[in-house]
Amino acid sequence: MRGFRDRDFIESIEGLFFCVIGNIHPRDRVIAYLKYVPQLKSTIRVKWSRHGVMYGRILPYYSAMGVGKTMEFLKEHYSSYVVFDRYKSIEMIEVPRDRVKHHYRPEERLMEIFAEPTDPLEELAKELVSKLSSEARVSLSNFGITGSLLLKIHNLAYSDIDVIVYGRTSSLKLREALKKLYSDENSGFSLPKGDVLEAWASDIIKIHSLTLREAMLLYSKYKWNRGLYKNRQFSVHPVKLEHEVSEEWEQKVHKPLGVVEVRARVIDSSDSIFMPATYLVENAKVIEGTKPTKPLIKIVSYEGLYIDLAEPGDEVIARGKLEEVEDRVTGEEFCQVTIGTFEAGGRDYLKPLKWFSQ
Repeated sequence: MRGFRDRDFIESIEGLFFCVIGNIHPRDRVIAYLKYVPQLKSTIRVKWSRHGVMYGRILPYYSAMGVGKTMEFLKEHYSSYVVFDRYKSIEMIEVPRDRVKHHYRPEERLMEIFAEPTDPLEELAKELVSKLSSEARVSLSNFGITGSLLLKIHNLAYSDIDVIVYGRTSSLKLREALKKLYSDENSGFSLPKGDVLEAWASDIIKIHSLTLREAMLLYSKYKWNRGLYKNRQFSVHPVKLEHEVSEEWEQKVHKPLGVVEVRARVIDSSDSIFMPATYLVENAKVIEGTKPTKPLIKIVSYEGLYIDLAEPGDEVIARGKLEEVEDRVTGEEFCQVTIGTFEAGGRDYLKPLKWFSQ
């Protein structure tokens, strides 16, 4: 049965648009962040519209701290959407399932665009996904479209094209195909260069703990899933299918231990292309902060910036929230460093050591 997947959108009974996070959710709620609010009058720099209704983007920027800003809005106006989650031991935005008015599925919207694109941006999205499907030899049924195009509130002047690819095998095929397309000057696909690269990097270091050089390296060599197609920004988001997810939300209990910086060796990065990005590690050593109470075996990032950055054998430095985790099904107990939390105050990161020699 098709459940709530990462990057789906849901509309609440009040008309609020939330973006779904991950594929694992509580039994009666959906983990999501608030992104668009109808008739919002604020300092938001641009607006989107649909059927004459204007929407303001409440999320100021993509990061844990940005989501924190939306939580303040919800607490003031729609407090039932913010709860203390006893499994994660933190306050979270969780949408009650009985308050979901509409569930927007990216694969359905993409088929609608393919059947009858209604404007130049939808035409370009159709063309882009067609090329990705052909080059990667991945069926169109494994693709979707998210973001403002999914909701039909996109703006022709500046909206990005946010593509979903479903399933592990399809995601890996697409990753390799995109890398080849970037190397072909006639493909229409390119990674940012020159002033564009510096502008992207300058934006990201305002909200993430990276230097300008690190951010430029990230976008020019490692962020295969964000680029340009015919000078229009696009992104690609791998998402698991239901049969690829066995864990349940209530299965693990997290206990926060403080903020740490660690150095570790990656031994498995097969789940690092998904949200959350998960790296299995060994030989973890604390550089600064609280000592782990259990073996530190994972680095988990809820910041999309840090997906697919390290391979097995790579040494990494990570800063984030140290958590003790108890798996109530398997009985396993371990520690992990979680990136993308409010506790880290925007100062968390994941950096491969090889960055420092490039």
